[in-house]
Amino acid sequence: MFLIASPIGRRRGVTQSCRANAFLLGGAVALQLFAASPAGAFDLFATHEVTAQFATPDGKPMANAEVRVFAPGDPSKPAATGHTDAEGKFVFAANQDGFWSAEAHSSDYVARVMIRVGAEQQSQSWLSPVFVVGFLVIMLALAIWYRLLRARAHRPKP
Repeated sequence: MFLIASPIGRRRGVTQSCRANAFLLGGAVALQLFAASPAGAFDLFATHEVTAQFATPDGKPMANAEVRVFAPGDPSKPAATGHTDAEGKFVFAANQDGFWSAEAHSSDYVARVMIRVGAEQQSQSWLSPVFVVGFLVIMLALAIWYRLLRARAHRPKP
């Protein structure tokens, strides 16, 4: 907490310093509210890194196979293409939840896989972060308002 000392005869400076403190406190709260937190950013621009490993029926990795990945709901247009590595692995970014399909083509084999991306729908808690932050902002505003009213009530009469 910030304490500001002022001479006894200068009550006007105290009011201005209270306003300055309230302004600085409000600015700090606004900065905290509007600054992007890593969790918020992750939820807002959620992409999943998915790794698919392709192998032949006898268990050998499909090295350097051509891979096409299809997004949920659009099986005609590949969302990602590329080649597997020496272990038969292919990594791609999934920008939406759902069932993705991928197929790998080598000279002798074709392998297809369905990949579920994302978790099941989670139930929303009644105590959402927006509710908590909103409640704290209202409480802060009430505290500042109360402090300003007390400062006015204790102001000496001219």
